[in-house]
Amino acid sequence: MILNRYKNKYAITNKEITLNEIFENIRTNNINQKKADRRGIVYATTSNNRRLHKYIKTFTGLAFIDIDNCSNPQKVKEIFTKITHTVAVWYSTSGNVHALIKIPICKNIDEFKRRYRSFIEVIDPYIEDYGALDTITSNPTQLAFESYDKEIFIRTDNVVIYNGIEKKKSKKTIKPFLNDPTDSRERWVIDWIRNNIQEINTNGYPQLLKYSRALGGYSSGGYIGYDNALAALLLAVNNNEYMNSSNSSGTLKTYLKGAEASFKFGIEEPLKWN
Repeated sequence: MILNRYKNKYAITNKEITLNEIFENIRTNNINQKKADRRGIVYATTSNNRRLHKYIKTFTGLAFIDIDNCSNPQKVKEIFTKITHTVAVWYSTSGNVHALIKIPICKNIDEFKRRYRSFIEVIDPYIEDYGALDTITSNPTQLAFESYDKEIFIRTDNVVIYNGIEKKKSKKTIKPFLNDPTDSRERWVIDWIRNNIQEINTNGYPQLLKYSRALGGYSSGGYIGYDNALAALLLAVNNNEYMNSSNSSGTLKTYLKGAEASFKFGIEEPLKWN
C-alpha cells in the first residue's frame, strides 16, 4: 500500500511511502524532534500533494485511531492487539497509543466519517477507563506524526474488515423553544462558550466539538441568534492559546472548521434550559 508522507504539519507537498516502510521506521527510528517539525503520514487517503478534501485521490481502507491521555497505554495497546480489525498498533512519542483499523475503501468523505464514528462508538467503552479518543482523526486527511515503538504490533495476515457504518440521519424541521432571544440570554451563552473554550489546553478536538454542538442546540433552542452564536464560537477558538500552538494536534484552521461543522450539527438538536 502506498501512502503520503509530509515533511511537517505545514507542508503542502508530499512524497510516497509504503506502509511497510512506515512500520519499519516506527520500529527503528527514534524521533527527537518536536511535533511541529516531525514528518507526518496521512493514512486514510492519498491526494495530489495538498491535504485539502478537494484533492483527495483515493481512500485507502484504513482508519487512523489516536488515543490520548492514556493512564495505562500498555492496556490500551493490548486491547487493540486483540481486535481482529487492527492492522497495527504502537505507542506515540507522548506515550499514548496509535492504531490503524481496516475498513472498506470508501467512496466519499461522508461514508468515511460514518464508518469512523461507528467504530469509535464500539471501541470507546473498552478504552474509556484508560484513555480518550481524539476524534480529530475523523478527518480523512489528518496527519499522524511519526513516532517510535520498537515493539509495534503488526497483523500481517487475516485482518478482518470492520464493516460497521453509522446510519444517515434524516433531516429535521427545527422548531425553536423560544422565538425571542433576549440580551441577557445571549450574554449568558456567549460567556459560557468563551469560558469553556478558553479552558481547553489539551486533547482539544473532542472538547471543542462537544461545546460547539451544545452551542448549536442553544441557538436552535432560541436562546441566542444563529449569527451571534457562530461569531462568538469562532472568536473563542481564534483566541485559544492551545489551538494556536505547535503542540496542538491540529491546525487552527482545522479547529475552526470542526467547530463550525459541529455547531451546525447541533442546530438540528435544540436544547431547552431547565
